[in-house]
Amino acid sequence: MVIYTEKQLSIINVAEKLFAEKGFHGTSVRDISLEADVNVAMISYYFGSKDKLLEAIMKQKMQASKDVVEGLLKNETLAPLEKVYRLIDNFVDKVFDNQRLHCIMVREQLNREGDTVVRNMIAENKKEVSDLIRELIMEGQRNGDFNKDVDMLMMGTTLFGTLNHAVSGQDFHRRLAGLEGMPAEEFKAYLSKRLSNHLKKVFKAILTHEL
Repeated sequence: MVIYTEKQLSIINVAEKLFAEKGFHGTSVRDISLEADVNVAMISYYFGSKDKLLEAIMKQKMQASKDVVEGLLKNETLAPLEKVYRLIDNFVDKVFDNQRLHCIMVREQLNREGDTVVRNMIAENKKEVSDLIRELIMEGQRNGDFNKDVDMLMMGTTLFGTLNHAVSGQDFHRRLAGLEGMPAEEFKAYLSKRLSNHLKKVFKAILTHEL
């Protein structure tokens, strides 16, 4: 795991903010240098290029998710379904706590005219996490806790797709639930809890044929 200096972390945080607001291709290295109050040469020295800076953001944020799944795989005290529940809670928390990264990923994946290097980078990071989730489900299958006919691809689509919709459509969910006046942090906790409970029910039904 790469250890960044305080200055490098400052550059990463500024780049993440600007990429989320203006898009990867709409943000220049000069924009980042001005916002982070460093010269362009320093960014090049630390990261090499804008692509590498995005890669650093992705690795920093997604490594934590990979660590959680790997930890669950190694945990011999939890039942497979409980591991899935903890995984869901972690992903719900992460996506709401890292909404800028979510915005970057959605924007760049939808930009079919954009840089394929960036899209490939995002896809590779998602694949690493998906492979670990697949192994978690396969562990439950080997133990006889989960069904054998689980569509692994659609399980990932269900998880990530539901998370994407919930985060991207927060204003819609507010209006739908009649909670326009609820403070932002309170609403985030409310939506996170509902989302986590829903996903757990869906995954339990699919993995065990139980409701």
